[in-house]
Amino acid sequence: MKYVKGGIESRPIYEKWNSFSRIKVEGDLNIPLKPFGWGLSSAYTSDRKVRRLYMNIDANAATYITGFDGNLNDLEFLKYDIVNLVHYSRSDANVLVIGTGGGRDILSALVFEQKSVLGIEINKDIIDAVNQKFGDFTGHLDKNPKVTFVNDEARSYIARLKDKFDIIQVSLIDTWAATAAGAFVLTENSLYTVEAWEIFLKHLTPSGILTFSRWFHRDTPGQIYRLTSLASSSLIQLGVKNPRKHIIILKHTKQDAPAGIGTILISKEPFSDRNLDIIEKIAFKMQFEMVLSPRFSLDSTFATIASGENLNMFLKKFPINITAPTDDSPFFFNMLRIKTLFKREILKNQLININMQAVFVLVALLITVILLIFLCIIVPLILTTNKGTLRGALPLFIFFAAIGFGFMLVEISQMQRLIIFLGHPTYSLSVVLFSLLLSSGFGSYLTQKVGNPISTNSANLLLFLLLCSLLIFGILTPYAINAFQGSITTVRISVAIGTLFPIGLFMGMAFPIGMKMASTRSASLTPWLWGINGATSVCASVLAVVISLSFGISKTFWTGFSCYIVAFIIPLLTRLKKLSLQ
Repeated sequence: MKYVKGGIESRPIYEKWNSFSRIKVEGDLNIPLKPFGWGLSSAYTSDRKVRRLYMNIDANAATYITGFDGNLNDLEFLKYDIVNLVHYSRSDANVLVIGTGGGRDILSALVFEQKSVLGIEINKDIIDAVNQKFGDFTGHLDKNPKVTFVNDEARSYIARLKDKFDIIQVSLIDTWAATAAGAFVLTENSLYTVEAWEIFLKHLTPSGILTFSRWFHRDTPGQIYRLTSLASSSLIQLGVKNPRKHIIILKHTKQDAPAGIGTILISKEPFSDRNLDIIEKIAFKMQFEMVLSPRFSLDSTFATIASGENLNMFLKKFPINITAPTDDSPFFFNMLRIKTLFKREILKNQLININMQAVFVLVALLITVILLIFLCIIVPLILTTNKGTLRGALPLFIFFAAIGFGFMLVEISQMQRLIIFLGHPTYSLSVVLFSLLLSSGFGSYLTQKVGNPISTNSANLLLFLLLCSLLIFGILTPYAINAFQGSITTVRISVAIGTLFPIGLFMGMAFPIGMKMASTRSASLTPWLWGINGATSVCASVLAVVISLSFGISKTFWTGFSCYIVAFIIPLLTRLKKLSLQ
């Protein structure tokens, strides 16, 4: 590929595609360069150079592959990166790294002479690139007796682990690669929810530390505020009375730079005075700035969030959305509330710029779809169809619109929910589409001998069973997901298919039942009913994201359920009206 996401791309030395990503590696294997670190301290003044390669995932997410010949002294610069701050407070530790990337966090654990390091990476091609394709360059980290690589989705893998760790490290793992236009704001992330952090904290030793690093924006450090909310909410869920005693945050920003790196440390037990003294000493030496600790707070917002007191009231009044994401609303990167979209003080906030791109595109898309439905469906229907044919056809239009909205709202909500359960959007998309399309097609086939719902009970019974299946699905699915979240990927996919198939089977029956109901009307209505159903489905695909962002994934599902209630009522009312006329 030469032209990628709006720019000409240089020829890589290595490129690999798989079902959900493209990775490329560029650089020179033999040319030493100045050390690079996302949060490298200005206190590092050595002129020692290192070899490194640049790895790019989907043209936007970046990581570095560091050359390593076995001499850890050459990698001394890693001790000056703020993302590795945790290693100063826990020595001889068993370390777990989520998202190994080019291997920097693995190397960091080795530089600090930790006891062991387990690295989890969802993308097998990245592991293969580091340990096989460029294994001679990286020193074959997979052959180091202290190091273990695992190719799996991190959250589910950790959930089924029995081991405990002294350090769990997550450095700048995100979904920026979703698109250069900022649509990662609309993307679900299974690592940044209260439920995920509870799993991580439960897999720490009594004195263990969970550490995350994210971007720290000078004007409004929204991502770090939100990490603090996550830490506070997760600790409270685990029974901690005063979360602030368990949280330390530091930042490193270069002079005049709009953003730097913030690192949060969450200890399972309160930080001791000795721990705090060590961190403060290292921060002074490295010229890192303390943001929050049991002894200090950079501003009142951090202090309020970390205290955990009256948190809900405070967060509701905050200009941007920094509440702790949950599995039902896992949009960590979306901090723009729909209701404040056009407030001037919000629009001026630099942090919101990327949010604005995505949300404005979403709103513009919804408005565009509604206008197209009006211009391409409603207006032609009114102007070209015989008025006698339209008379009494409103129930049909409502029925097909309701099942169009209902099907897509249910489908999109389950795609969003299963991204958290399965760990990757591609898995969710494949499983949901396969399950619902196959089952709904089979359900449609089974309606061949079903009569008109206006004159027979069989069709109405099937629509009632559809409502029952959706109701049972909506109530039981959260429990099923919780029960199997620690299972291997194939088991989780099987559970997802097993739960989706019944509702898909009955949802597939609604359209042919509607066509049987319309069979007593003029044949000229049939194309319009198809059009209404298709148009509302398209509209619902956008509306589903709006509802999920504003109110949560479960609300999207139950909105779809409500649409099917409307569809169920229509033939009953039509039948009652027919009986009253007789």
